[in-house]
Amino acid sequence: MSTAPALLLAAALLLAIGALMHARRKAARSAGELQALRAELINSTRLVSLGNLVAGLVHEVNTPIGALVSNHDVLQRALARLQTILADEKVDEHELQQVRKIVRALDDITDVNTQAVQRIDHLVKNLRNFGRPDRSEIAWANLHEGLDSTLAIMRHELKEIQVVRDYGELPPVLCRPQQINQVFMNLLVNACQASEHDGSLHIRTRADGQHALVTVTDNGSGIPAELQARIFEPGFTTKGGRIGMGMGLLISRQIVESHGGTIVVQSIPGSGAEFTVKLPVAPANLQRESK
Repeated sequence: MSTAPALLLAAALLLAIGALMHARRKAARSAGELQALRAELINSTRLVSLGNLVAGLVHEVNTPIGALVSNHDVLQRALARLQTILADEKVDEHELQQVRKIVRALDDITDVNTQAVQRIDHLVKNLRNFGRPDRSEIAWANLHEGLDSTLAIMRHELKEIQVVRDYGELPPVLCRPQQINQVFMNLLVNACQASEHDGSLHIRTRADGQHALVTVTDNGSGIPAELQARIFEPGFTTKGGRIGMGMGLLISRQIVESHGGTIVVQSIPGSGAEFTVKLPVAPANLQRESK
């Protein structure tokens, strides 16, 4: 081969190698950008969902806070009366009866206040368990605790819907608990919105070998067969354009698949819908990341 053709071939080869390297770098950047976009979508959906639930949580907290405020006024008046009785450092029989009556009232107030504080503490802990940043890391999680915490903070969404918990024996699951709780919330909120006001929602958990199964079933109108294949598409919703809901199932599927699991739907129109999440107990990719 003469020098000129050899040089041309070498130049062409170098150009091809350069183009290939450029394409690989571009592909790597694109993959990184897609991963960042996916993380952003997951976070945005979580924030939208949490925002909706916080509005209901405010209502839940207002009730015990109202009791505390009311009791605080009663407590102040009771203490003022005690100070008046004890001002002369003498207590006659009539005043003693009043003191006893005030003490009984204070005891009742203390019981009510204790219940109110416990209720607020319970709500705050449930919210913290659902979305606290330190639980976004990989950890061994009790899925039943995640389900119960999610149900507690979305109590206002349940309204008069009956919730049936059919919990089986489940081992701890290696996962990102914050993300899995988001999946639970998306499925449960969708099930509540699909159910009638006096409807029911059934949660079933079972172990299947080295997998954990969580099934959420509603008794709503169901999903037409021609739409079932589309429910995980970006932006698809049958809720009349509710903001943020069109990405919920898509994000849920991405989260479940990133844990090495699957999420499937079964529905007969007129008989509700059933979503089943299947998670490996110890996903290989998470085991590697946690080391």
